[in-house]
Amino acid sequence: MNEHEHAELRSLGERVRQLREHERFSVAELATRTGVKMQRIRELEAGRFDPTLDLLIALARGLEIRLSGLVPQD
Repeated sequence: MNEHEHAELRSLGERVRQLREHERFSVAELATRTGVKMQRIRELEAGRFDPTLDLLIALARGLEIRLSGLVPQD
């Protein structure tokens, strides 16, 4: 993975964290709402995990947003 891809993952992770915190969900609450393991959410928010589309769909549903809402806007 190149530096640009790492930057994109970090940006995605930050967006997920912002959305989670905006809804005042803990990592545990988001995990329960989505069926995604807490460790995966933490890794994603830290930019250390390249999520699958299925995982992103689960996160979007758990956050009650459209999938496109996970994409950071520059």
